[in-house]
Amino acid sequence: MVRYTLRQIAYFRAVAEQGGIAQAARVLNIAQPSIAQALAKLEQALGLTLFERHHARGLTLTLQGRSFLGHATALALAAEQVEREARALAAETTGEIRLGVFWTLAPFYAADLMRDFARQAPGVVIRQKEMALTPLAEALRSGEIDLALTYDRGADLSDLPRLELAALQPSVVVAADHRLARRRAVSWHELADEPYVMLDGPGSRAYFEELLAEGGIAPPIAHVSTSLEAVRSAVAAGFGFTLLVMRPPSATTYDGRRVKTLRIAGPVRPLRIVLASRYCARDGLLRRFADHATAYFQRANGREAGYEPDDGPHSRNGRTPA
Repeated sequence: MVRYTLRQIAYFRAVAEQGGIAQAARVLNIAQPSIAQALAKLEQALGLTLFERHHARGLTLTLQGRSFLGHATALALAAEQVEREARALAAETTGEIRLGVFWTLAPFYAADLMRDFARQAPGVVIRQKEMALTPLAEALRSGEIDLALTYDRGADLSDLPRLELAALQPSVVVAADHRLARRRAVSWHELADEPYVMLDGPGSRAYFEELLAEGGIAPPIAHVSTSLEAVRSAVAAGFGFTLLVMRPPSATTYDGRRVKTLRIAGPVRPLRIVLASRYCARDGLLRRFADHATAYFQRANGREAGYEPDDGPHSRNGRTPA
């Protein structure tokens, strides 16, 4: 346990640099007895004799005092750096944010979101970690991460503050040569007998199964994959249709085939992107990031609002809504 104070260190340095208590008292505008008392307490706490007391010539540093002066100067400089860092933290210009991102959202949003925030706050470090839905919620509760960019479904977030950023509409994806590919929208009953390609990612399967049930259909499952791109390739190859919320900007799959994205006719419950936190955004830096995320998704949604899936050029930011 430290038994000395930074004030005592400051007084010691002043006396050492000025050559006496009287001189230091004038520079610091402090009463001489206060400085003398601080020096005595510092020597007692350290178990050192820092000065030789001369009745006529004042004080001179001992060998211990000369050695300790270097440490005291380094300590004072470090304390000043701590104070500067604290002021920067208070001004929300520096710090670290531990951001968890649901794995399917990361390739679509994380890089741009972090890059744009870094331009506003270059002194802030964001540590990103991609996780599945339930581990994200658990990491928030345990304090492993500060914020989570995730969906409002698939994991229990009821006890965590959430900020809604976007509402995504699920869509139907078919092969470019599918009989429905020329359509802009398709109804649930038109898909009832079509084979279904299932995206079986963490949290995804249950959501899409709920959508199918709400649509009143139970199509035969033709293929299952945990990879979004593998699902798109299977669809392009003619295995059947799939349901997606997030999709790449290109209609071309990895194997060179093409798919077509169709709207679902009629009302469909959206999937919402949220920024969850266990701190309720009380921390100034987290609140600043939350405000940035809100503005970022508002801009992204505005750019994408007039986009027609698979017709014409892609959206300017390289992402398209599901």
